Amino acid sequence: MEGKILVIGSTGTVGRLLVAELVKTGALVRAATRDPETVAVRAGFPDCVEVVPFDLERVSTFDGALDDVDRVFLVARPGDEQSDRYAFPLIDVMERRGVRRVVDLSAMGAEMRSSFALRKIELRLEDSRMAFTHLRPNWFMQVFMGGSLLASIRAFRVIRVPAAAAKISWIDAGDVAAVAAATLGLERIHEGKAYTLTGSEALDHAEVALAIGRASGMAVRYEPLSDDEAKDALKSAGFPEQWIQRLIMFYRLVREGYAAPISTAVQDILGRSPRKFADFARENAATWCG
Repeated sequence: MEGKILVIGSTGTVGRLLVAELVKTGALVRAATRDPETVAVRAGFPDCVEVVPFDLERVSTFDGALDDVDRVFLVARPGDEQSDRYAFPLIDVMERRGVRRVVDLSAMGAEMRSSFALRKIELRLEDSRMAFTHLRPNWFMQVFMGGSLLASIRAFRVIRVPAAAAKISWIDAGDVAAVAAATLGLERIHEGKAYTLTGSEALDHAEVALAIGRASGMAVRYEPLSDDEAKDALKSAGFPEQWIQRLIMFYRLVREGYAAPISTAVQDILGRSPRKFADFARENAATWCG
């Protein structure tokens, strides 16, 4: 009998889209969240989705969330450089409870940094008795739809980041969710695999600004920052020092070209091309005009 699929991070950028993808396949979906009393209304989950309490910082919530679960989509505090400390106890419980397969949301290039928390999680899964599939997406197109980037576009019609003229093969989170749904299916062809997920084109931030401007009817420009200028801006916005240093490090990798390569994994797995940024911008144009 087919067991349930537990989606951790079910209200996140990828998780909420994954829940919708899995529902379309008829899978038995369980959405894990710290706030089950209100999240179903807020996220718009259909009635067929079971919403359960779950918190990576509370081991006491693990067993209940894993009842009758045989597959898990794992998102482990992606903004935390010590996320492995929280994921390892969960992986232990998943193993003990007989979970058969785990699809984990990692990051492009994770395999190149053994000290990276997401790589430590990958290695722990590889050492477990569970089948695994690593998803390593590049930067999401959705980064321009929230936080300081969205606020800057709305208020000043400008994108200001320390990326110089480096290109990024941006990917739509919807494509990541579709790949996750495919790899969580009953077929076993994706077990033991690691997929780098990118779009089909690499764009710099000036090209991104142009696409957003064309879609929204606004004159959006790109203003590259130095690392020091970016640090000062982030400090002024109230971001913690550890988070600032981590983000600056990521942008250094971008400037060195690590985010520019293009993978065919989305096409190979889904049988279609990943979404273009221009199409994404047109679909979400109203977001930047708000």
